Amino acid sequence: MPDTKKGVVLTGAKQITIEARPLPQPGPGEGIVKVELCGICGSDLHGWEAGGTVYPLGTLMGHEAVGTVESVGDGVKALKAGDKVAINGFSPCGYCVACRRGLSNACVNNLDRTIGNSDKLDGAFADYIWLPELEIMTAKMPDKLGFEEGALTEPLATSVHAVRISQFQVGDTVVVAGAGPIGLLAIQALKIGGAGRIIVSQSPGPRRELALQFGADAAVNPRDPDNPVGDQVKAITDGGADVIIECAGVPASFQQCIDMARPGGQVILVGVNEKETPVLPMGLMLGEIQLKGSLAWSHHDFQIAVDMLAAGKIETGPMLSDTIAMAHIEEQGFKRLKSDKSLIKLLVKP
Repeated sequence: MPDTKKGVVLTGAKQITIEARPLPQPGPGEGIVKVELCGICGSDLHGWEAGGTVYPLGTLMGHEAVGTVESVGDGVKALKAGDKVAINGFSPCGYCVACRRGLSNACVNNLDRTIGNSDKLDGAFADYIWLPELEIMTAKMPDKLGFEEGALTEPLATSVHAVRISQFQVGDTVVVAGAGPIGLLAIQALKIGGAGRIIVSQSPGPRRELALQFGADAAVNPRDPDNPVGDQVKAITDGGADVIIECAGVPASFQQCIDMARPGGQVILVGVNEKETPVLPMGLMLGEIQLKGSLAWSHHDFQIAVDMLAAGKIETGPMLSDTIAMAHIEEQGFKRLKSDKSLIKLLVKP
């Protein structure tokens, strides 16, 4: 096993370097994974653009990864060298108020215990990654699950978690706002779960077409200036949707999702929106609409995602836009994602 690794390090706004860093020998409970592929997440793109305000400078980025176990430390029982794994990038502390209440995904110490989003724990845009709690921070992949499909485990787990913590029931009408990777995977999870009707809120284009291909029954346009999207949804439903899953993460989508809900409906916030967002609280009150945040996934959701992918229940091929070399991540990855909105998911190979 090498004693150094190479990875993508954030050094400024729209500035990265490929940097060599030490690769330690694994101690008790630890492990080294040889990274096979790592997807570019929307948060990685934001981190690259912002340069120090989303991710601290010096962060070795990347978290949507799959790989092969290279070596394990003492006490590791469930995994061995050569096993294929999806990397579950955070290790909850177990003792904070969130962990004690069963919300390990909301662990208040997660920023220090999550790969690729701080300078505390190196990420997976690298040839190797050291994981301090190997068995907690990975899920074993069956041999039949390829690395390309497995690289969607983390975003699928995020979508599964949002559906599972909602009050979604079989037969419900659900709107998915935003047809990026999380939205497209949420549509498929809802289809499997027995949604009566799925509506995608997405402007016309390749992403909307893919949403319809993956199981959305209808589409509405959130950017139609002459026909508010809430009115569009209410015109094709019985007064609004039972559940709205917000995956766009843009300020305008927040109020739109409230407007699309039926009385007593529920809005689940998944998309990351870091900006102050105007909202009319009276709309929530008058309709007794419930608003709930959804953060990442639980470890159970992560395993469910692996199982769904391995069973072939999720269509992944049309989402995998390209695989690029790590050395070209800036030009062929970040910059392309900014300029070409038809791209869904880019995978990075060390």
